[in-house]
Amino acid sequence: MAMAKLPLLKPDRLAPHDGSLLNDPSIYGFSIQSWIDATQHLGPVFELKLGGQNCVVIASTEANKQAWRTPEDWAYRPTDSGTFFRNQMGDDHVSALDAEPHRRLRKLILPAFGAAAMLRGTPDAADHFTTTMDETNGTTTDLFALFCRMYTNALTHTQVKAPVTAALIHKLCEFEEAFINGAQLSLADQDLWFARPEYQKLKAEVFTYFNDTAADRLAGVRAGDSFDLLIQREAPEGMQALTKSELAEAVYLLSVAGVGNIGNILCPLLWAIKDSPWIGRLQREVKGFNVDQFSNMKSFPVTKALISEAERCFAPAPIVPKRTTREVEFLGTRIPAGTLILHLHALAHFDASRYEDPLTFNPQRWLDEQPEKPNAFGGGKHLCLGMGVTRVYLPLTLACLFSQFALELVSPPRAVPISTNFSVSPKTTEMIGAIYRR
Repeated sequence: MAMAKLPLLKPDRLAPHDGSLLNDPSIYGFSIQSWIDATQHLGPVFELKLGGQNCVVIASTEANKQAWRTPEDWAYRPTDSGTFFRNQMGDDHVSALDAEPHRRLRKLILPAFGAAAMLRGTPDAADHFTTTMDETNGTTTDLFALFCRMYTNALTHTQVKAPVTAALIHKLCEFEEAFINGAQLSLADQDLWFARPEYQKLKAEVFTYFNDTAADRLAGVRAGDSFDLLIQREAPEGMQALTKSELAEAVYLLSVAGVGNIGNILCPLLWAIKDSPWIGRLQREVKGFNVDQFSNMKSFPVTKALISEAERCFAPAPIVPKRTTREVEFLGTRIPAGTLILHLHALAHFDASRYEDPLTFNPQRWLDEQPEKPNAFGGGKHLCLGMGVTRVYLPLTLACLFSQFALELVSPPRAVPISTNFSVSPKTTEMIGAIYRR
């Protein structure tokens, strides 16, 4: 087969988009439409110089399929994202690994993230959700931060049952936002951001919790939670068991990792249906809901449609950077080994051949037909571990909220600096509103 030469996209062909309003999505600071125009003009594989780096962009439904079924072609470790995770979480963090080390660690920790493990804790999680909403009853607050605390509180009482205080919950959430959003910065700016004394102190405090929890379980403490599955499960023959450091990382993953991603889907969803007929439809569907019913979403078609459309429109991580491990033949194009790849997997969510009027938020499409499911959590061997948590906690949040409470939103979800006193601060989400007991 003759290999085509890669076309080049000039950066000025992309339309800048500040992305400050999270219900008006963009990718890498450029409008969705301009990325669509680029793929229509150049095809699904093209070169681009972005952020001072030469890279190859892959973006289409077919690109997703090929990328996810050929995991040996890609490495995540030798990217700025891989360096970020290694620098902050250590060499044994699952997001900093490739090939066999990644397969081993993922296989060992995956049982704690499965649907069965999550669903076992949903009654307690629902109680924690309701309690958190009651505690803020009628108070105008940052709902994104509230939801993050609510999810962390539930996770630390169901998935990893360990002694936690309200102060520790707050610190876990503060750490997660400061840590994970630091990936927005260049490596040089990350050095400045993470060197701050307040961050170092915060990191030390939360890692004391991660390490102490792992040490207690290794010493024989049992809590009947998902973390126990990892402690008690024997490693397959010939495979090294989880180390103490890896178990501490698992405490992090089960306690707080990714709670912001849930909020970053939920908040734009709530704003998108504000003052719409969807509120009434949702209230009628979840009226008097039984938490045991959530093992089967067929009983909640409106809730499922809203979440499917939110995942399609508001994927929290629409780009995955990686490098080719060898020369790759990709959709008829030869890509050299070691090439930096920007995989815009979420651009396929706006493919007009898959979704009619794709730039419009329209949950009805999921009730009228059966479109292809969105891939908000990526795919293949590096599918996001937190997908199961999100798939359980999002519908549970909507059911708890709209069956018992009323919601008043003051401002849309916005990207705001974490610290106004630091020139290169990464951004977090803020959405101001109030929850009232009905």
